[in-house]
Amino acid sequence: MATLESNPLMPGQQSGFTLDSIAADAKTQVVAVGGTIAMTESRTLESQVIAGIRGGRTRVVLDLTGVADTGPGLLGALLRVRRGVTQVGGKLALVVDGPPVSDLVATSLLARLVDVTADRESALALVRDG
Repeated sequence: MATLESNPLMPGQQSGFTLDSIAADAKTQVVAVGGTIAMTESRTLESQVIAGIRGGRTRVVLDLTGVADTGPGLLGALLRVRRGVTQVGGKLALVVDGPPVSDLVATSLLARLVDVTADRESALALVRDG
């Protein structure tokens, strides 16, 4: 896997926010985020996924295992990412291994709409096989 981009802290973003985008293959992107995800960070995540889709990577794995805290905007961003991925015939899987993101999944419809797994390899298998 080759790293496509590691975004530095943008104006208005929480300290400790990280985002790494990796091309797993020509059609698959892995976007790993960490730290605190509030509104600005959610928009950055969404923009990164859209950029990958424009590059032909319509199979998307969002690795949220590094997320320490969530704020407003993450659920909406994940639902918009899902809508965008499905509109282009792609596939989306989330990697979640505990709170706070597992709490968000449990209290929303995400698990019914998106494949959720505890590790990146399983998520990659889900988007490639689906």
